[in-house]
Amino acid sequence: MLGSVMALASGVPTWAKKKKTAISPGRVARVISGQSFTLQDGRTVRLGSIDAPRMAYQDIHAEPLAKAARNALAFLIQDRPLHFEEAAPDRYDRLKAQVYAQIDQGEKPVWIQGAMIQQGYARVHTWPDNKAHATTLLRMEDQARAARRGIWAEAYYAVRNPQTVGASVGSFQIVQGRIVDAAVVRKRVYLNFGADWREDFTISIAPKDIRAFERAGIHLPGLSGVSVRARGLIRTLNGPILYLDHPEALEILSD
Repeated sequence: MLGSVMALASGVPTWAKKKKTAISPGRVARVISGQSFTLQDGRTVRLGSIDAPRMAYQDIHAEPLAKAARNALAFLIQDRPLHFEEAAPDRYDRLKAQVYAQIDQGEKPVWIQGAMIQQGYARVHTWPDNKAHATTLLRMEDQARAARRGIWAEAYYAVRNPQTVGASVGSFQIVQGRIVDAAVVRKRVYLNFGADWREDFTISIAPKDIRAFERAGIHLPGLSGVSVRARGLIRTLNGPILYLDHPEALEILSD
C-alpha cells in the first residue's frame, strides 16, 4: 500500500516553497478526524483547503465514511515526520496548513491534502485566506469523483443540482448547473439558476469581492447561460442561496 501512497506525491506543489508562517515540524500524537490531528507538542493541526467527513460530536451524528477518512489520514501521517506550509492559526486556535509527510528517507514528501482528495476521503473547501493549490486539488477531486472513490460512491456527497439543493440548507454542498441570468443589483452580483429569483437557487457575490473574480478572469455579469460548479454553505433567502467570496469556489465548466 505504501507504493500507492508514494504515487500520490506526483504532481504536488513544490514542497520547499516560501512559508506563509514559519511552523516547526512535528509528529502526530492523535488523529482526531479525517482533517485534524494533534501533535506531540500539543499543537492541533487542521488540513487546509479541504473538508473530510465530520466525526460524531455531542448530539451531532457522524457523516458517512467519517471513520474511514480518519483511518486514511492516520495511515498517511502516523509515526512520520510532518512538515507544514501555508500555515496560519484559525479562529479555533488550530494551525490550518498544507501538510507533508516523509514516508521514506530520500523520497519526496507526500502531500497529505492531495492524497486525501485522490483517495476520495475529502472534498475541496477553500476560504479567502486559505485556498492554496485549489486548482490542483479541484483536478484531483474531479478524478476521484469520476472513479467513484470513497465518499463519491455515497449519495450523501453527490453534487447537487439547483432544483434540489433547497433540501440541503445549512450544509456544505457542491452545486452544478447552468446560470439562467447574471444580474447586478445595487452593485451586488446575483447568478440566478431559475426564472423565479424568489424561490430558485441563487449565487450572490458582494461588491467588495467582485474584483477578486475579475482578477481571476471571471467576468460575473457575463455568465448568463454558462454552466458552473460552486461550493459552500447553503443558506436561505428567497430560496436557497450561496454567498461566494473568492473565485476558487466557482468553477466555469465547458459544455
